[in-house]
Amino acid sequence: MWRWIVGVIWLKVKDLIKRKPVVVRRASTLIEAARVMVKENIGLLVVVDEKGEIPLGVISERDIIRAFANNLPPNTSVWDVATKNPVTAALEEDVGSAATKIVNKKIRHLVVVDDVGKLAGVLSIRDLVAEKSTLRAIVSSYEYEPLAGGD
Repeated sequence: MWRWIVGVIWLKVKDLIKRKPVVVRRASTLIEAARVMVKENIGLLVVVDEKGEIPLGVISERDIIRAFANNLPPNTSVWDVATKNPVTAALEEDVGSAATKIVNKKIRHLVVVDDVGKLAGVLSIRDLVAEKSTLRAIVSSYEYEPLAGGD
């Protein structure tokens, strides 16, 4: 009888954070936020407190497009259109729990915080999909071995 060698990988949110989060202050303007998004090639900015530590909200490219479509001026504060109190995940939270939040809340990004609520990163649905592909590749690369005297 053949038995499969199986590897169990427990991933935490912190394992998927690849870069420092890109932030804006509440007083930043829509046009400033749009320029940062273009420069950094990202679709979401975290709106932080004056110290740059505590996430207060998020502003997405969709928020900016919607604001401009509604004729808001480019110098409008990001805080006027940002989503306040964003959905968060803890650094030590398991990836499955974070993915469930994204699906249940119908969002594309989670703000990641440390154990005292300071900003630690952003986890996107793209990060999760990329990790799923990586895990599939790892699992498919496992080979099975016959065990001596196996049934």
